[in-house]
Amino acid sequence: MFELCLTIDEALCGECGGCVAVCPFDAIILEADGVREIPNACTLCNLCVITCPSRAILLKDEIKV
Repeated sequence: MFELCLTIDEALCGECGGCVAVCPFDAIILEADGVREIPNACTLCNLCVITCPSRAILLKDEIKV
């Protein structure tokens, strides 16, 4: 099974909301306790990674058996 993976490093995230603003798929949301990813919505477009000033977002595709 092929799976898309969006990971946000909470230790690096400054909660600026830039990633939320640029994501056309609503795969990232900003909540009271921080930024949260919605992995099933992510298409690996890479806009959030490019926008993140703290480099807190990682995207990868995984093959799970």
